[in-house]
Amino acid sequence: MQKFHKKIRLDRDVYAIEGAMCFITICTEGKTPSFQNEALTRAFIDQLKTDAESCGVPVFAYCFMPDHVHLVIAPGTEKDIVEFVGEYKGRATRIAWGFGIKGKCWQTSFHDHFLRKEEDVRDTVMYVLNNPVRKGLVTEWREYPYAGSLVYEL
Repeated sequence: MQKFHKKIRLDRDVYAIEGAMCFITICTEGKTPSFQNEALTRAFIDQLKTDAESCGVPVFAYCFMPDHVHLVIAPGTEKDIVEFVGEYKGRATRIAWGFGIKGKCWQTSFHDHFLRKEEDVRDTVMYVLNNPVRKGLVTEWREYPYAGSLVYEL
């Protein structure tokens, strides 16, 4: 009997639809708490900013938790969401190797949720920014140094 795996990705063209807003979660390999290292996390944030700017990908929110990162993004002028995330994960992995991390940095693929018309992007952004509060890492989201937006003035 042949085994079939559930397809986890939508059709590729969905990830390129102009204006499509996507809430993404990317987990570290083995849920390793890599983002407890301040220098590594800051380097990953800098790479995110560089990649977003060069690809025209709007990053409405980001939040690096100890073992995963949340992003609220849309397709860019140069890259769709899948291309952007894949290339970012590759560049970030090379940064991690420079910090002495061996092997894979990320789990395969990522989780995504496209915002529906009735979902407000600002609510989703605030949900992402408040993740460290819900996890008890800080009492107010502005205290958390690894979250922000590359689109909104917060």
